[in-house]
Amino acid sequence: MAWIAAGYAAFLIAIAVYDVRRQRIPNVAVYPAIAVALGVAFVRPDGAWWSFLLAGLAAAAFFIAIGAITHGAMGGGDIKLAGLIGLVAGWPGVFVAIFVAFAVGAAVGLLLIALGQLGRHEPLPFAPALAVGAATAALAGRQLAGLLWPGIA
Repeated sequence: MAWIAAGYAAFLIAIAVYDVRRQRIPNVAVYPAIAVALGVAFVRPDGAWWSFLLAGLAAAAFFIAIGAITHGAMGGGDIKLAGLIGLVAGWPGVFVAIFVAFAVGAAVGLLLIALGQLGRHEPLPFAPALAVGAATAALAGRQLAGLLWPGIA
């Protein structure tokens, strides 16, 4: 499984860099990654396959709702990437991934605004924050979920 973790990390870094440079998350990269994550969910020893599937669907649905409420502030690539991260993180790691992503995104956004590098209504690529959240969930998702939200882990 170490080679899967290394591939996931490389994928997240590549997607984060691509999003910073182009403000897009390419479907040509995300769709195959989702297919691999679905396949891996069936053989993972750390949980039932359906818990990973439900975590991915819940993450995507949450991001779809944000996109609808904010009239498109959350892009389709972010939605698909969140679904992928949910598929990989599973339950309860998906909560940690999303929580950390929004905390990192907010901190970076506020810092860039304070430094005058970003306007209040300018878009901020979110894939880097999602990547940090995904990495955090992969390294300590269950433990952090238990600390942040006792009873759900």
